[in-house]
Formats: sequence, C-alpha cells, structure tokens
Amino acid sequence: MLINARNIDDFKTERKDLLPALPVTYRLVPILFYLSLAFLAVVGSTAMWHARVALQRYQNVVQATSALQGKIDATKAARSELEKAIREATDLENWVLGSMPLQPLIVEIVRSMDEGTTIVDLGIERDPETPSQLRLSLTLNSDSDKQIEETMQKVRLLDYREFSPTQSMVNGNYEYRASLLWRKPSGPMPSPQDRAKEIVQP
Repeated sequence: MLINARNIDDFKTERKDLLPALPVTYRLVPILFYLSLAFLAVVGSTAMWHARVALQRYQNVVQATSALQGKIDATKAARSELEKAIREATDLENWVLGSMPLQPLIVEIVRSMDEGTTIVDLGIERDPETPSQLRLSLTLNSDSDKQIEETMQKVRLLDYREFSPTQSMVNGNYEYRASLLWRKPSGPMPSPQDRAKEIVQP
C-alpha cells in the first residue's frame, strides 16, 4: 500500500523552539575574539623585540664591564709596581741618609792610603744598641804597619776614638779591628758638609 508523502507530513506536529534566537549583540563575540588574537600577536611581537633589545644592551653592558675590569686590573698592577718602586726608592734613600755620617769616615780612610798600600777589605758596622759606636775592620796589603797608624790618625781628626784595637798579620796582610767611639755622643751627628768644613780648617 502506497502512502502519499504529503500525507506523511501531516502526521508531524508543530514543535516550539527550545531556546530563543541569539541577540544581535552576541554577534560581536567572534569579532572581539579575533581582535584579541591580533592584539596578542602585536603585543607578543613588541615584547619579543624589546626582549632582544634588552638582551643586546645587557651583552653590551657585560662587555663594557669586562673591559673596565681589565683596565682596573691593569691599573692595580701598575699601582702595585709603582708602590714597589716607591718602597725600593724609599729604602735606598733611607740607606743613603743613614750612611751619610759614615761617608766622611770612609773617604778619609781611603784618602789616607799611601802609594803601595792596598785596601783588601774594609768594613764598618753600626752598633744597634749604641749608634755612636762603630765596629771597624780594616785589612791592608802594605809593607809595614805604619799605614794603620797614619790612617787612624786621620780618623781621630773626625772626632772618633778607637776602643779595644787589635792588630794581626794574616796571609801577609795587616788586619786591624777596633770599635770607634764618637767623641761627642751626647750631641747630634754632624752632617758630611760640617765634617768636611772641620777637616778643611787648620
């Protein structure tokens, strides 16, 4: 038995919609979504660009800091060398200033040597406990011991007096040992210029 299609449609009943139609304003949601995606893309690109710029600046700062640290290390090394040179110069100056009072004594001993006499060894040590007292050791290669007496006579003119002198012959050389005591230990040690003036005066 054939049934007409139109008759079948007649069996359907009218149904009400489950939900009402969406408002027109909801149509803006997809538009806003895509606008948000575009905004995020722009913001993300800008953030990545700023991150690259910041990284480049950081690397430049690190390089500049390394170069500056190298200069600082070089400056410290140069300063250390300069301080070392200053210390050496100061030690040399102190040695020269400390030996100035002894210079006239040494010069006078050397000048007192006659022809044919050779100084084999000459040592002058300052006594740490008594700065006015010196320990003299003199070794001469001479024909006689008269040279020692002549030398000590010159030393006496510099206001030094020998104390506990000893004289001996070793390997054909005259060895003389004595402690030299300055005649004016209570006064200041005269400068080499003052000593030179005293020697020149008759």
